[in-house]
Amino acid sequence: MMLGIEKYDNLKDVIPNLMPVLRDAIQSEFLEIKKINKECEKYIASCNHFPELTKAEYVIFSQHIKKNEHKYEMFVFIDAEGNMVRHVTGAEMELYGLLDSCANLHVSEEYVEQQTHCHDGECRH
Repeated sequence: MMLGIEKYDNLKDVIPNLMPVLRDAIQSEFLEIKKINKECEKYIASCNHFPELTKAEYVIFSQHIKKNEHKYEMFVFIDAEGNMVRHVTGAEMELYGLLDSCANLHVSEEYVEQQTHCHDGECRH
């Protein structure tokens, strides 16, 4: 975990109602946030199963889950403001093909700089 370095310098402005615990987890890269691709058939089909997802703009999830533990995974769908829409488990759906990058979130310069000092994903402090 990178102490004091936030991944996105505008996360709080863009998604103001995001719970602090989720915001911190995203900033420390414990969790990942992605925008939902609302055009894709998979999303449209998912909304038939979970009508609340029509309100969702983003999904928060862990990119560190092992494949064999996928069914225990939890996806947190939030609206544009960061309010919780619904939890869905990995057993209920998969995210593949559903996600876009968050072009509206700005990666902080400290974060980018810190990444350039990391080799093979290992940071030496």
